[in-house]
Amino acid sequence: MKSEKNTGLTVVAPRASEPAGNYFQHIWASIAFTVTLGVVACIVYPTIVYFLAQTIFPAQANGSLVDKNGEMTTKDEDAVGSYLLGQGFSASQYFQPRPSEAGAGYDPTASGGSNQGPLSDKQINGLTNPATTQPTTQPESLAFDGVRLRTIHYAVNNNIAFNLYHAVYVKNADGSVDLQKQDKVPLSQFENKDGSLNDVALVDAFPHPVLGQDAPDYSRQVVIAADFGTPIPGDAVTASGSGLDPHISPDNAAIQKARVAQARGISPDKVQELIDAHTDQPGLGFLGDPGVNVLMLNLALDAKYPMPTTQPAK
Repeated sequence: MKSEKNTGLTVVAPRASEPAGNYFQHIWASIAFTVTLGVVACIVYPTIVYFLAQTIFPAQANGSLVDKNGEMTTKDEDAVGSYLLGQGFSASQYFQPRPSEAGAGYDPTASGGSNQGPLSDKQINGLTNPATTQPTTQPESLAFDGVRLRTIHYAVNNNIAFNLYHAVYVKNADGSVDLQKQDKVPLSQFENKDGSLNDVALVDAFPHPVLGQDAPDYSRQVVIAADFGTPIPGDAVTASGSGLDPHISPDNAAIQKARVAQARGISPDKVQELIDAHTDQPGLGFLGDPGVNVLMLNLALDAKYPMPTTQPAK
């Protein structure tokens, strides 16, 4: 009979499973975890971030506001704008920003674009509100300017030569359709008595497609602008997706330079120095394109080359 050897192993007999707690214990544990996480994520963490931001980066944490001297400020009463947001400038002595479709224009509470596609008639040719007689008599008015009208305004404001033409639709042998220039049209035909552009008349004359027709009306005569002496930068006549882009392209700034220099009575070279100083380079050196911050550039112009003040008559 063989003897069994002791292997040194201890065999533990299985025992009944231990209770994992009752139903209410699980509920209270979940509630305690949720409350703790809420306090940490909603109170402790934001409070720490807030105090760190206000201590280390107070200007940036409060909207990157700048005063009239172009310096960062945390005082709302001293702020003239934000480094991060575009705003409108129309006077000839200032660089002008990209068009904006945020609310009524450059409205930070209504950021957004037009959502018009590149082939949209409204985006290209603009749109007018028809004249009304009810409830009150109102003349036809401009509802949306469009790229063609913006291009003409930009050319006129910056002394860029161009021509207006009557044009008709021509069908090519391959079935495509082109606008063919005909006789020149004087710009004065679309000017008001004060010399300003008649925007409504121009938009009405642009080549809108005829509603209800698949093919263009080949007998219809329209008006187009062509032969621009300088190519018009795309950012000069199109809005950004947010409508709040504070930058314009260096090409756009270079075209506006002559107008600003003339209005301020200084040389274009002096204006170019400020353009270079307020051109932001791409992020990390390769993300995006260089951009000229319009607000900061205009503030620098006012600080260094202020407009002469008119002396009151004696």
